[in-house]
Amino acid sequence: MTMTDPDTALAAIRAAGDDFQSLYEAIKNAAFLDATPGDHRQQLRAAKAKLKKIHLEAKKKAEEDAKKGIMRKNYDVDKYWPQLKDSWESLRWRLKAMPGGATKKPDAFYELYGFFKQATEGDNTEEQPVWAESGGLDFEGRSRWEAWNKTKGMASEVAKKKFVAIYFEMDPKANLYNDNRIKE
Repeated sequence: MTMTDPDTALAAIRAAGDDFQSLYEAIKNAAFLDATPGDHRQQLRAAKAKLKKIHLEAKKKAEEDAKKGIMRKNYDVDKYWPQLKDSWESLRWRLKAMPGGATKKPDAFYELYGFFKQATEGDNTEEQPVWAESGGLDFEGRSRWEAWNKTKGMASEVAKKKFVAIYFEMDPKANLYNDNRIKE
């Protein structure tokens, strides 16, 4: 795909977020910006630096994971997304006690929630919750809101990809009472 509009090219780079493959493709499509001095070229160069940083971090993480015997892989989003999107919330999530007798699910739940909402609804436009109906602090609502807000600007396909990866790679012993996830 050949692109000629600088704003469209930069919007695609922003939408790619920190997903290596999507960012790589967006940068490749925006290569024409390198020929023109100015803000657009600076933003392209910043995206290239970000891509390099993501690559180095991923390489380091892969080396650390290999030492621990953990293997990460690319999952078939088209195959797993339809199954997972309707079943992930009903898993038996462990609960953490919070002040005032409130409970909260593990961080992996909220990561999944943020990517799920971004993939299905787009950017978070809701107000940040503070108080629960019971009158105490709304730990659950706030955690959900923050997780969704972290994904702001991310493309739907990138959010789906991250959702599926986290679903299969999360530690079930730390997050679930029993591992009844859909198997790959």
